[in-house]
Amino acid sequence: MTQATEEELANVAPIKVVGDKESKLTSLPTTKIECPKCGNNEAMWWFLQTRSGDEPPTQFYRCVKCNHTWRSYS
Repeated sequence: MTQATEEELANVAPIKVVGDKESKLTSLPTTKIECPKCGNNEAMWWFLQTRSGDEPPTQFYRCVKCNHTWRSYS
């Protein structure tokens, strides 16, 4: 396996998970957490900087069963 060069990495577009598009993503990491809507114990998660840069990012969860999305302010 070869490693990417700095030049190759500079040309890679950053991944943005916002809006309606994230509902179609299935490669997000999952964790064991209870969905407040259906009680399922598994959800996908991601971080998003929703406030100023000196504030911690907001962690979002999406239930793998009912697709309910909620947030956790860290």
